[in-house]
Amino acid sequence: MPVDGPPVPAPPSDFDQGEAGAWGVPEPVSPYSRAPVGPQADFFESTGDLSDDDWPDFDNWPASPQVGAAAPPATEPVPAPPVSTPPLWQTVGSSGLPPVRDRRSSANPDALPETYTQEAQEAALPVPAQEKAPAKRKEKSPAKRKKEPRNLPVRQEKKARPAPLRPHKLKFNDRDPAMELEISEIAGHLTFTQSTVTAWYSLPEVRWAFRPDAEREALLSAISEQYAGLAGFRLHLRRTNRPFPADEWARTVDSFTAKPLPDVRGGTSWSDHLVAAQRHLLSVNHAEGQTYLGVTFARRSLGDTFSERILRIFGRGTSDSERRKLGRTVEQFDEVLNAFGMRGRRVTPQELEWLLFRSVALCMSPPGPLSPVTNGQWDTGDLLALTEQVERYRTPYGSTVKLVNRMTGEERHVAVLSVGRMEPLEIPEKHEPWLHFHERLPWPMEISSRIDILGSGSSFKNLEHRLRMIRSQQLDYAEHGIDAPPELERLAKRALVIGDEMTTGLPVESARAHGWHRIAVGGATREECLERARRLIQLYSREMRISLQHPKNQDQLAREFIPGEPIANTGYVRRMPVKLLAAALPQAASTVGDRRGDLIGRTAGTCRRPVFLDLHFPMEVRERSGLGVFVAEPGGGKSTLMGALGYLNARRGVQVTLLDPSGPLARLCQMPELRPYSRVLNLTGSEQGTLAPYALIPTPVRSEFATGPGGDREYEIAVSNARAERRMLVQDICSMLVPPQVAKEASTATLLRHAVRQVPAEETSTLDDVVRTLQGLDDDEGKELANLLLDTAEMPLALLFFGSPPQHLLGADAALTVITMAGLRLPDLKIEREYWSAEESLALPMLHTAHRLAVRRCYGGSMSSRKMVGLDEAHFMEGWRSGRSFLVRLARDSRKWNLAALVASQNPRDILGLDVQNLVSTVFVGRIAEDQEIASEALRLLRVPVHDGYEATLASLSQVDTSSSTRLGFREFVMRDVDGRVQKVRVDVSYVEGLLEHLDTTPTAAKAPPTAIPMSPSDLEA
Repeated sequence: MPVDGPPVPAPPSDFDQGEAGAWGVPEPVSPYSRAPVGPQADFFESTGDLSDDDWPDFDNWPASPQVGAAAPPATEPVPAPPVSTPPLWQTVGSSGLPPVRDRRSSANPDALPETYTQEAQEAALPVPAQEKAPAKRKEKSPAKRKKEPRNLPVRQEKKARPAPLRPHKLKFNDRDPAMELEISEIAGHLTFTQSTVTAWYSLPEVRWAFRPDAEREALLSAISEQYAGLAGFRLHLRRTNRPFPADEWARTVDSFTAKPLPDVRGGTSWSDHLVAAQRHLLSVNHAEGQTYLGVTFARRSLGDTFSERILRIFGRGTSDSERRKLGRTVEQFDEVLNAFGMRGRRVTPQELEWLLFRSVALCMSPPGPLSPVTNGQWDTGDLLALTEQVERYRTPYGSTVKLVNRMTGEERHVAVLSVGRMEPLEIPEKHEPWLHFHERLPWPMEISSRIDILGSGSSFKNLEHRLRMIRSQQLDYAEHGIDAPPELERLAKRALVIGDEMTTGLPVESARAHGWHRIAVGGATREECLERARRLIQLYSREMRISLQHPKNQDQLAREFIPGEPIANTGYVRRMPVKLLAAALPQAASTVGDRRGDLIGRTAGTCRRPVFLDLHFPMEVRERSGLGVFVAEPGGGKSTLMGALGYLNARRGVQVTLLDPSGPLARLCQMPELRPYSRVLNLTGSEQGTLAPYALIPTPVRSEFATGPGGDREYEIAVSNARAERRMLVQDICSMLVPPQVAKEASTATLLRHAVRQVPAEETSTLDDVVRTLQGLDDDEGKELANLLLDTAEMPLALLFFGSPPQHLLGADAALTVITMAGLRLPDLKIEREYWSAEESLALPMLHTAHRLAVRRCYGGSMSSRKMVGLDEAHFMEGWRSGRSFLVRLARDSRKWNLAALVASQNPRDILGLDVQNLVSTVFVGRIAEDQEIASEALRLLRVPVHDGYEATLASLSQVDTSSSTRLGFREFVMRDVDGRVQKVRVDVSYVEGLLEHLDTTPTAAKAPPTAIPMSPSDLEA
């Protein structure tokens, strides 16, 4: 093994290496003695340092040198270069000497090798003589292995493990993503930027239309106080929209339709009916508005930002300490925003993701399915999913921004308008909410408002600064001898008044809002976008006296809609009190109806929402009465609406009975899909006894009541009430059949009461029994009254009241039954009965009994099965005891029998006079323009304040354009649903093929095909 050390000189080439010396030269005899020669040095192949056990054993060294050993013959000493070499005993185990060969003979192994003779050592190593030999160095002998017991397991020597491979750290030139958003992180409902944190809340829609002014003012005051409580923070108010989920609605309707009518060849199937309704919903803009409020409530410190950057290296975001601090602040804002007024709640992760998508892809088609991850955590790299699908381009002259979806290829042009100068608004007395007015137009738009709420201190300081500016301008004019403009003095007085309010009033009076309000308008092309923006500017200028501006730098203005982005510029800032800001109310809604019924039209107020109506929703869900009332002038659309509801319910398998005295609704039975399942009953040609009064009131069935004594008692009471109602009805019908002069006499009522009491009040009794009872009286007046009834019975129509009814008159197998009195002339109630003709006199009892007959069919089936009855010309029931008791019983039994009862009348007093308005669940009021008193009564039926200007709203319903010669293709109503929401609606059932033709009651020579909702400018802005 090679040993490191100084190089050893090589022998000369002419030297003969013999046994005499190291190079064949006899070693000279040194006068000095040397240390005893030890054993040959051992050199171990070890890479590490030598331990004590690795040293050789020196215990066998000789005690003294062998003096008497034979020396080799002396030779001439050869001078050698002096070498300073340490003694051999100091060099054992060192690595500086060359290996020495052992030349001891085998005969005398104890003899010293020839190389180590004394003469040679003295010649080669001149060591000074020592008096004594050095003491033997006791080196530690290698440890001896102890003998271990045999029963112990044998220990295996550990193998040396290779050193772990540590590669050099590589550096890659990876590119960082190009972030297009200021948001760096999303955690739940919080969005983080480098310097701010924003908490997002969802604001539910509030009812505004047809609401008392006192309630409106209370709402605006509550919202103003909430805004004042946010003083010192910047708010981001966003109004976006979501397309109506037509597919979800169709599935809901189908799930609540247990047994739709079977399909008929040549008619529209049930599935095709739902598909047509969905297409109609998608063709008309029925987007649902959504309002979000972001509160930038904390500025992040430098330490928070630095800790976030450090934690991102380890795959984490915001520190826990900062989250705890933000959590305490968020709880305070939850308490402020959850109160009455805004009623805000924290947004869900899905809602926040939807808002970000809609803000990036402004006015574009909604995204597909959202992220399936619902934990609400978005890191910086994850935020790329919100922006990578949309590309932004500037258009020529910068009038719009072009957005392109690189996945679908959709292109959209967006123009952003800014709210400019505003005149003082009278809200709620005169004007509508000024950030909700844009929804009158039939295309979706987006709203973004950045608002700084200033408290009393900041507001007063800002006001003083502006007042000093005004005074300085006045002094400048005075110094130059010029009259100051009058507006400066007006502004100064206004500033003094505001300052007095701020210093002496409540905090809500002193709080001010400085805001930038933007409205985004979209279009498929640049020209369409600019045209829509022009119409919006005109609408606000004409109706609200607000100037909308179209600024430059549209790209930066469009980015303002994205949460976390900065304001494009501080121009067009609007300074206003928080009360005016609260009156913006972008979350105002015009929702009415339910989400599980049939599509009957849309709202026609300040926004457009689809209107669905399930006539059995009040009974099955709200546990209310099923009585619905239709009120309108002739031609207001009562019969058309009732017929449309009858058709839609019959398609769903509901047992429908309609009473239409004039007869046009009978054409519904001719529709292909209803023809096999419908029946028409014309009373003018019916059999004798069809309208027998005793048989029109059913007898209660014991199985309909609970078991036990309590049920027995209720059953007996119901039977007694049915008998009393039969007697009352028979008395009224007999009074209608006799001449009015005789009916007014007091003796007539007495005689009829005695005769009816003697006849059993059962279903099997007839009017003939009453006549025989009158004839059997000893009183001549009774006999005369009986003769008058017999004279009336000789008329063909009067035979309907006499005799027993035919069997199975109204079968329960027909899905739609229409009862008519075609050809019968109805009387005018404004004319006295004495002037009625004989036909008109008989029409009155026929209408009374026909209403009973229509309802009689509903009592023949199961109590839980869905039933609907529509009664037209209900105003003829007013003024008679039996009529009032009939409607009261109908309203009370509707919930128990799951019966949707619709009653139509021309005058709301007919319903109010029956004292059943508290039992009414749904109200439709059409056009009433002739009489203001009747309009006020209709508003009372709607439970809307009177003399607040709503009478003019009723007069403007279904208003015809006088400059046009075409027919009006729609009808409008003011609707009140079971939940008390009131809204102006426009009935539109044009999606049902052929329905409008069969419901058209207008006489004309050549009927034009019904048209859908016209899209004229006047209609769109109505």
